[in-house]
Amino acid sequence: MVSVQAKVRMALLRASGQKRFYDNASALHHRLPRHQEPSMARPPRKVRRRVDVEQHDVRGFPCYTFRPRGSRAGDPHVVHLHGGGYVEQVEKHHWRYAADLVARLGCAVTLPVYPLVPHHDHTATIPMVQAAYDEIEAERVVVSGDSAGGALALAIAQNLRAAGRPQPERLVLYSPWLDVLLEDPVSELLDETDPMLGIAGLREAGRMYAEGSHPRDPLVSPIHADLTGLAPITLFIGTRDVLLPDARRFAARAEAAGVELDYREYPGMFHNWLMQAIPEGREAMNHVERLLRRRPVTARSAPGPGSSPTRG
Repeated sequence: MVSVQAKVRMALLRASGQKRFYDNASALHHRLPRHQEPSMARPPRKVRRRVDVEQHDVRGFPCYTFRPRGSRAGDPHVVHLHGGGYVEQVEKHHWRYAADLVARLGCAVTLPVYPLVPHHDHTATIPMVQAAYDEIEAERVVVSGDSAGGALALAIAQNLRAAGRPQPERLVLYSPWLDVLLEDPVSELLDETDPMLGIAGLREAGRMYAEGSHPRDPLVSPIHADLTGLAPITLFIGTRDVLLPDARRFAARAEAAGVELDYREYPGMFHNWLMQAIPEGREAMNHVERLLRRRPVTARSAPGPGSSPTRG
């Protein structure tokens, strides 16, 4: 059963015109300025009152870390990579999500404000989030990402494996965008019921993001990645999301590669519902809290492609 609150939220999303932003390439370019307002790249005052905020630059872009107000942060340290099709700035729900995690876990949360297209592409975005991750000095590090941020989380994991470095404790992916081409025909059918995303606009955003590389590059579209040896993955997806078919295919490939997978598919839910104040969002975030409170028995190693990953 879909809650009344979720149904109301979906109706509001349709009325807000959010989906029209992704209707087609022309609509996306026309509306870009309002989705990249510089003021959006700073935590709102309401959030700043809840947490201690540290800000520094990484490769010329701001990076914020939230910690419990007036006390030392516990573990893990969560690096969250925001969504928005690589074209949208950090939104209020991303800042709230980071502050809520701090409140729930007493941990630190770092949120990089990475470069966006069309002024930049993956050759600037991936190195920036990688550099932000590399700066974290903590025993336990978790990387989470919603939508486009989910693909960035997987890019970090692939880079770490390629360098022979340890994986994060866990990757937590919320409605991840795994294929910039959105080639699965089922996504076309879901476009009719998805209240937030549109395939035509997403493909245009993906085209700009992948510029200079093949759109099937595993760092750009991790649906094509070798997943062997990556960190344990928790993946949330809803059935009213155009990204659903790729999430299902990714989950099957992760299991085939021996990755520890916690796959959570929510009937009737829309894109990134977890960051909304609805019962289904609270239920999903309660599961995330339980996961992150659980200290792993042993540290993970960094096996390369073709080796057997550590199982948790």
